[in-house]
Amino acid sequence: MFKNIILRSQMGKNLLKLSLVAVAGVILVYSPACQHITAFAEGITDSQNKQIPNLLEDTQKIVIIGDSITELGGQPGGYVWLLERYLAALYPNQKMEIVNAGISGNKSLHMQERFQQDVLDKNPDLVFINVGVNDVWHAFYDFQESKFYPEGNLPGGVALPVYQEKLREMIQAANAAGVKVVLLSPTPIRENTNSPENQRLEEYVNAMGEIAGENRILFVNLYTPITEVFTRYQAYAGQTQNLLTMDGVHPNQAGNRIIAYTILKYLGVPESKIKNLEVQECSGLCP
Repeated sequence: MFKNIILRSQMGKNLLKLSLVAVAGVILVYSPACQHITAFAEGITDSQNKQIPNLLEDTQKIVIIGDSITELGGQPGGYVWLLERYLAALYPNQKMEIVNAGISGNKSLHMQERFQQDVLDKNPDLVFINVGVNDVWHAFYDFQESKFYPEGNLPGGVALPVYQEKLREMIQAANAAGVKVVLLSPTPIRENTNSPENQRLEEYVNAMGEIAGENRILFVNLYTPITEVFTRYQAYAGQTQNLLTMDGVHPNQAGNRIIAYTILKYLGVPESKIKNLEVQECSGLCP
């Protein structure tokens, strides 16, 4: 099942080409649409990043800890689901298990609290930490009242210093257990780079990149390629319709494909091996 990899439609090909151009561009340079977001962490250059050991070598189990984006990512068409199948197709002789540790609504506080039980106790070789969306989003939106607060001062949010502290604590715990770490940046909150949520979220993305640089670990910038793609689309189609998300936050099939592709790209998988990957049979998030 995992080996049946094709491109299914011309529309899919065109969207993927647009996605690949955006992803390839932001791997090495600043994004003109999101100039505050660096492609790599401050203190770790592109040449240094290439010296990071092959994180997939001798890796048999990967745990991905995150929020609802990761939890839903385990459904057919989601980025976790895609990664498992892409890796199986790319490396058929190396069996890699992916454990989905995403829980809806989680912030950095929650993930740090359950890191031992949901990550380290699973004995992984590698952990992906995908955190930050709810830390910012819940400061702007009251889900009980269904009301938006543009000031972003609601108590449900997590302040940047606390976010940084909890992220560092998870990295330290993984290092102590001998588990390799990859940091996945938060993705945009609404498909609008000028929204107050994204203006603040950029600070959290940059903070994650800086922490990755401090710890000499891989930082995967998911924010920039996604904003690159929907910004180009909006230049021709306006801003009234979501392109890469179901609701402005949770990725649809196209958004999940960009996430999965970007992760593979940063892990060092050659683009020639992944640019035409597509899983044939899927449902749920797939059309």
